[in-house]
Amino acid sequence: MKDEILREKLNNLSSQQLEWINEYCVNDMSKLKKISYNAFFRYGIPAHEHDELYDDAMNVLMESVINFDSSQGASFKTYLINNIKKSVIDWYRDNYQRCKRKNLLTDKNGKIVKVDKNGNVTDDDKGKPVIIPDTSFDAPTEEDNDLVEKIASDFNVEDKSEFDFSADEKVDNFIDSLPKIQKNILLMRMENVPADNIKQKLNISDREYSSAMKSIKINKGLSVFSKNKNDGNYDVEVNNMEDRIIEISESENYRTDKYSMYSLLQDKKNGDVNCNYILQREPFQWTTEEANRYFCRILSNLPIPEIILCEQKKKGLTISHLIDGLQRLSYAEAFKENRIKIGSAGAERHLIQYRDYVLDDNGNRVLDEDGLPEYEMKIFDVIGKYYKDLPDELKKRFNNFNINVTKFFDCTDEQIADHIRDYNNHASMNKEQGGFLNVSAQTAGYIKNISQKNTFFKNCGKFTDNNVIKGKLERVVAESIMLMFFRDSWKAKLDTIYKYVDENATEQQFLKLNSHFNRLELALGEDNKDLKLLLTPTTMPMWIAVFDKFTTYNMDDSNFVDFLNAYNTELKDKEIDGVSMADFKDQQTKKKATITGKIDLLVKLMNEFLHIDITETSSTEVENNNTEENEQDNPEETTLSFVQENVNPDATEEDIDEYTDLVDYCFNHNQIKIDIPLYQKCQMALIALMAYACKNNREDDFEKWIKTYQNQTNFSLSQKDNYTYMKESMNRLAVA
Repeated sequence: MKDEILREKLNNLSSQQLEWINEYCVNDMSKLKKISYNAFFRYGIPAHEHDELYDDAMNVLMESVINFDSSQGASFKTYLINNIKKSVIDWYRDNYQRCKRKNLLTDKNGKIVKVDKNGNVTDDDKGKPVIIPDTSFDAPTEEDNDLVEKIASDFNVEDKSEFDFSADEKVDNFIDSLPKIQKNILLMRMENVPADNIKQKLNISDREYSSAMKSIKINKGLSVFSKNKNDGNYDVEVNNMEDRIIEISESENYRTDKYSMYSLLQDKKNGDVNCNYILQREPFQWTTEEANRYFCRILSNLPIPEIILCEQKKKGLTISHLIDGLQRLSYAEAFKENRIKIGSAGAERHLIQYRDYVLDDNGNRVLDEDGLPEYEMKIFDVIGKYYKDLPDELKKRFNNFNINVTKFFDCTDEQIADHIRDYNNHASMNKEQGGFLNVSAQTAGYIKNISQKNTFFKNCGKFTDNNVIKGKLERVVAESIMLMFFRDSWKAKLDTIYKYVDENATEQQFLKLNSHFNRLELALGEDNKDLKLLLTPTTMPMWIAVFDKFTTYNMDDSNFVDFLNAYNTELKDKEIDGVSMADFKDQQTKKKATITGKIDLLVKLMNEFLHIDITETSSTEVENNNTEENEQDNPEETTLSFVQENVNPDATEEDIDEYTDLVDYCFNHNQIKIDIPLYQKCQMALIALMAYACKNNREDDFEKWIKTYQNQTNFSLSQKDNYTYMKESMNRLAVA
C-alpha cells in the first residue's frame, strides 16, 4: 500500500521536485552515489554490497523528494544526506549487527565468543558475539590505514606475484571493466566460493570457466595492483639441471658500439661478417611497403633497431656471424647497389630535407665572413629514386648512418642458436595493428572509446581475448563506420579504410555507432548465447549496418533480436530474388560487391520477416526529414519548446534570449566565426546545450568544449540528435 501511494505521488511531481531528482541521478547517479558512499564507507562494507546501498539511496531520494518540507529551515541537500545516513544505519543494523549471514568468532572448540561492553570475553548471555567482517578484494581504505587484501590462494593471477588493492576506486573500476561472467566469477572467488559451485551457479562449462579465468589473468588492468617487490631473496630452485645455465662470464662477454652503414656493408661484402650462418633465414623477407618505409627512415636519419653479431673462433680465425639484422643489411645493400628503388607504398617520409652546400670551382665549400660554410635548405622527393639519383648530401647521409651493433664474444654453436631464438622471440604487427597507425590520435581516441569501453564486446557476440590483443575490435569499429556512413567508398584494403575514416568520419558518427552497440547489448540481454557465433569480428560490421537500417523503422529493438534468431535458425539459407547467403560463400569476404551484397540481402530478409513495407517506410523517412527541416523555419518559437522539452521545462523567452547571448559571447570571445556549420546548422541545439550548462553551473565547460568542436561539419537534420551528441561530447571533455 505504501509503495502504491509513493508511486502515485511520484506521478504528480512539481518542476522543483523533478529538478532535484535529475540533479542527483544524472551521470549514472554520481552525486547520489557520492553521498551514499560517504555515509557507509566507514563500516567496511564489501564492494559487492555497494549496489544494494546505492539502490537504497535511490529509494531514500524518492521518499525525501515527496516528504521534504522547506518550512523546517533545512535545505533539501541537508535533509537528503541525513535521511541517507539514517537509512545506512538501519541497513547495517539489519544486515550485520543482527548476525544474519555473517561470520562469528569462535574459540578452538567451536563455541561462539562473546564480549561485554568493554570488549572483554564473557560467558554472560548478555554478551555480544564478535562479528568477523568479510574481507574483500576491493574493501575501501580508511584515513591513513591502507587495507591490502589478497585473492584466495587458488586464484593465482600469476605465481609468486603480489597485488596492492589499497585504492578502492581503482578496484571498482577494474571489476566494473570486466565482462559480466568474469566479474561474477571474481566476486565469488573473493568470497572463497569453490570453482565447482561457481560453474553451477553461473551455468557455465569447465571450458568457459577456464577461459574466463585466463582472461582475468592476462587483463592489462590487473597491472595497476602489482607491487614492484624486492625482498632480497634471489635463490632459485632448479628442478631440471639438464637445461643449460647462463654463466656470469657469458652474460658479461659482449659490447655495444656504433658502426656506419658503409662499414657494415663493406664487412658484409668482404666476408668479415658472415651472413650465411646455418640457422639464419633467407634475406628479402619484407614487403615492398616495409622496405620503402625502412629506406625513408634511414634517409631521414632516424634510428633503427640494433644489429647483433656473434663472434666464434675457428682454426685460429675470429668469425663474426650476423644473427639479427640480415634483412636490414640486405635491403640497404640492394638499395646502395641500385637494385631497388624507393616506391610510394609505405613511404610516408618521402620528402627529405637536406643542406645543399655552395661549392667553388674546385669542389670546395664556400665559407661566409664568419668562416662557416654557405648552404641552402632543399627538399628532395625520394619516391621513384635509386641510390644513384640521390643528391650527394643524402648519399653521404646514407653511408654515414649510425647503427648500434652488439657483439657477443667467444660464442659456441649452442649459444649462437640461443641468441637467434631470443632476438626473434617477438611478433611483428599484424595488419590490424599496422593499419591502425594510419589514423590520427583524435580518431584513435574515438575508435578506442568504443572498442575498449563499450561493454557490448565484453558481453555479446564471439569476441575473444586474442581479438582484443591483436586489434580486431578497432577494425570492427572502423569498418562499421565505413558501412554505416561511407558504404559507397568501401575498400577491401584495411589501411585505406583507416585512412578514409580518419579523414572523413565525425565525432557524431562515432557517437551514433556507440549508441547502436549500447542498444544492441540491451536488446540481446543475457539469454541469447546462441547468437554468439553469429556476431563475430568478421560479421559484426555487416550486422551493425543492417541494424542501422532497422533503427529507421521506429520499432522496438527486440524485433531486431527476433530477426537475428530467425536468421540463425531458418532464414540463413533462404533466397530472395534468386539470391541467398550461400551465393557469397566462395567470394572474397572484404570485396565491396560481396559485403554490400550481403547487407542488401540481409535488409530484404529483415524487411520480409518484420513485414516492413519499403515504400511506406521510405515515405515516412522523407516526411520525418521534412518535418525536421520545417521545425527550423521558426526558430524563436521552436527553440523555447525545444529547451523546455529537453533541458528545463520552466524556461522562458527571457531565458532563451540570455542563452543565445551567451552562445554568441562564447563565439566572439574565442574568435570563432559564426559562418561555420556548427553555428549555422545547430543553433537550436547550441542554445539548448548552453541552457544545460547554465543549469548545472558549467558555462566554463561549454566554452572549453566549443574550442574543440568548432571544426565539425557533419550534422544531423534532427536538432535533438545534435544536442544529444554535443552534450555527450562536452561531458566527456569535462571528465577527461
